[in-house]
Amino acid sequence: MRKITWMMLAFLLLVSACSPLKPPEANGQAGEGQNLNTDINLNPQSYRNMSVDKPTISDDQNKIREVVEAEGFDAGLISITGNHAWVNVKFTNKQEAELNNQKKNLAAKIYQAVPRYKIHVRAR
Repeated sequence: MRKITWMMLAFLLLVSACSPLKPPEANGQAGEGQNLNTDINLNPQSYRNMSVDKPTISDDQNKIREVVEAEGFDAGLISITGNHAWVNVKFTNKQEAELNNQKKNLAAKIYQAVPRYKIHVRAR
């Protein structure tokens, strides 16, 4: 009998030590010193704000196409992979020396418009 009493007393101490004296309220108000910010996100650059247009890869492709057409060339397929932009351009002359010069000039102008990509101009 004495053994059972000690075991029950030990069990009672064990169970009572594991619970807090004042349990937290599940739906209570914030306590003193706890200022919870419940305002909406006012950052216009946040992707949680779906009402603002965000720049996408297709916007960059359109910008590259505008630059190519402003230079008087016909833009073909524009492929963006990572930080590389591959631009297919139809050039009018096929002389190798002048073609390479036109590619370099066009790549420099495209880079000024979208500097986040390494530009590769290919003749088609």
